Order: sequence, then C-alpha cells, then structure tokens
Amino acid sequence: MIDVVEILQHWHAGRPKLVLSASLGVDPKTVRKYVAPAEAEGIRPGDGLVLDRAGWAAKVAVWFPELTDSRARSSTWPALEARRDLISKMLETNTLATVHQRLRDEHDLSATT
Repeated sequence: MIDVVEILQHWHAGRPKLVLSASLGVDPKTVRKYVAPAEAEGIRPGDGLVLDRAGWAAKVAVWFPELTDSRARSSTWPALEARRDLISKMLETNTLATVHQRLRDEHDLSATT
C-alpha cells in the first residue's frame, strides 16, 4: 500500500515529483494525485510549514478519507460483516480460497479476493 504521508513529506522537503516517484516506486500520476490537494491549499516545498508525520496524516484524512477508513474503501464490507460468523466457522475447516468460492457459489456473494 502506498504511504501517502511519506509521499507528502518527501515532496514538501523539496524532492522533485519525478525523483520521488522513482525512488518510492510509485507512478508519477499517483504522486501528482496525492500532492494536488496540498498544492491547492497553497502548500509548497520549502515554504516553512512545519508538519510532523501526525500532522500530514491529519491532512491526508481530510483530503482522502477513503484511505483512513478501510470500510469506506470496500463496497463488500457490509455483506462480509453480515456473514462474519459463517465465514469464521468455514475458516475452521477450509482454506480462504475455498471459503471465497463457497460464499460465491452457495451464498451468492460477489466479493473479490
């Protein structure tokens, strides 16, 4: 998973986006996506703003709430949560792949692995 806070910290410290992209192994478009809200707020590299990791994390939570709440990222969360007991019982005697297949075939659940 991409550490957005790390991207923002490096960018704010003055690392060019392309260099940052290469060193972190992240697509340049992804770097631009995560830097864009900071730029829109007027934040610039070397501007004197002092934010520690927690400060950047707070900004990320506002700019990208889907990254801080895993349930918001999953459209299947409610369906899986409703079957929590069934899944737990199935995992006692089956592999995850088998449980997934049985949920799909026997319980019409279209969650992906």
